[in-house]
Amino acid sequence: MRWGPRRRTGVFWWMAPFAVVAAITSTSAASDEIGGRPSTYGWREVSGGVDAARDQWLFYSGATIAPFSRDIYSDGWRLRFGGGYGQYGYDAIGPHTNCGDATQNDICTETDRRTRHFRVSHSYAEALLGYYLQLGQLTAKAFAGAAMTTNHHLNGQDASHDDDGTEFGVKGALELWLTLNDQSWTSLDLSYSTARNESASRWRAGWRITPSLSVGPELRYDKNIESGDGAWNGRSGLFARYEWQGGEISAAGGAAWWVDDWEPKDPSAYGTLNVLFQY
Repeated sequence: MRWGPRRRTGVFWWMAPFAVVAAITSTSAASDEIGGRPSTYGWREVSGGVDAARDQWLFYSGATIAPFSRDIYSDGWRLRFGGGYGQYGYDAIGPHTNCGDATQNDICTETDRRTRHFRVSHSYAEALLGYYLQLGQLTAKAFAGAAMTTNHHLNGQDASHDDDGTEFGVKGALELWLTLNDQSWTSLDLSYSTARNESASRWRAGWRITPSLSVGPELRYDKNIESGDGAWNGRSGLFARYEWQGGEISAAGGAAWWVDDWEPKDPSAYGTLNVLFQY
């Protein structure tokens, strides 16, 4: 089986907001100080990655700046720009020459109709304002701003799932990181966008094999306007994260399912790779 518009894990991501941050910060890119104070960490952060599952893929990138903070780990306001591009495919029963529209009640059954494989491109962009707050062992980041998504069928229109075009909306995100002790941590990321009614969450628990290398499980939930009531996309897998002063790289993989009324269907493997740099 292939992943349809009701069987996709929110394929969003790519573009290049790096240029935006480069323009904003170009006057001080060669400096390691902010306001004359030495900075242990940079106050600019850029990231990018790839996400792939059966019959779908996406590239994404993002950039965050701390315009009024000493560095990216100090309390204060944040500006974030992000975007992505990907494609997904799905099977759908199309109209029959002697039967008309498959969505209408007529003389033909679904077995009389022709199944087609559709391919859809999807892109998105967002600009968010947020705040970074350190509360003891808990780090909290909250963002809100504007979001845009675009869908485009690449090989013909699907009358039963015609969501081509561009949608604009408002997006909110909450990102939490809790350091449990020197050897373990946990994180939770939540987001919702009114553009195509998209919501997502990801939970991770990490154990430090070394001070720089963490491994552990992850769970993910995705839902959008086409999922329908009681239906969503779920993932369960393992990740590895390697960090150093000024950056990190993480990879994850596991199994993904389309879940309808808590019944998992259409299993697929997935993989992600993400890199992040601070300067």
